[in-house]
Amino acid sequence: MPANPSISLALSDLFTETTVSLEHGNISGNPAFNLLVDGKVKPSFESKITTFLHRIWNDFSVVREQHLYIQTINNFPHGTGIASSAAGFGALALCICDLQEQYTGQKFPDLMQAASRIARLGSGSACRSLYSEPAVWGSHLGVKNSSDEYAVPIHFELAEPFKEMIDAVLIVDAGEKKVSSTEGHSLLGSNPYAETRFQVALANLTQLLVAMEKGNVRRFISIVESEALQLHAMMMVSNPYYILMRPNSLAVIEKIWDYREKTGTPVMFTLDAGANVHVLFPKLYSKEVVGFIEQELVGFCQDGKYLCTTIGKGPVKLT
Repeated sequence: MPANPSISLALSDLFTETTVSLEHGNISGNPAFNLLVDGKVKPSFESKITTFLHRIWNDFSVVREQHLYIQTINNFPHGTGIASSAAGFGALALCICDLQEQYTGQKFPDLMQAASRIARLGSGSACRSLYSEPAVWGSHLGVKNSSDEYAVPIHFELAEPFKEMIDAVLIVDAGEKKVSSTEGHSLLGSNPYAETRFQVALANLTQLLVAMEKGNVRRFISIVESEALQLHAMMMVSNPYYILMRPNSLAVIEKIWDYREKTGTPVMFTLDAGANVHVLFPKLYSKEVVGFIEQELVGFCQDGKYLCTTIGKGPVKLT
């Protein structure tokens, strides 16, 4: 369950492609599956899948009675803090819910909600990854039908500046991070600043939703960047403490601040739980911001690599 409500944006061109098939039954009394990640066996991933299947065991007969063959491919680096677990478990949850309907002949009242509910049991942020619209996970008075058990898309129309946004993901470090998101979350239990952090996050989400509805770009930038830095500050005051940002992450941030101050361009950064930096900006400013990235920021990226994508595109069922 979430300690505070949160919001996320889907990325249209960075995706996970997941297929699940059934080839024979399972009478072992335990989850049975084969897993290929990018075409290879990944033993380190299997424990997460086992835990997830145990959590949905009682409610999904297809999981109890069948052997699952899972294949998943990312078109972006996994384990680096670009929400690969969120994308992967979101896709896996949709596959399992779809298979359960086919297996039993019974339809879920709301397939997306059912998938969001169980995706949360694999990766908390996965429950927000199923919608093309910005999605909120966690009960919030300002979001209709919001829940701690699943995510819901926002109920209002985005103001013009936020309807077409670009996210340029700067690959500062493509390696797997040393502390996983699950491990990081577990450390919050003993973090002396946790309760204050949760309260601030709740207040910030309230203001962020207003900014997105009213078109207050300046306020949006202030909240988004502050939230990114607070996330990493909590890592630095955990016990044991750790740092996932790298010197180049900080260099990129300072370049963005300097560029925004000099030009007035509404460009901002945000951070996942990793070293890579997301550069967010309205599509209207694509030409100048991409030029800025090419001239000023690619030098801080590993092998000069960055991924540029638009915001918003929900899952697509493969044929």
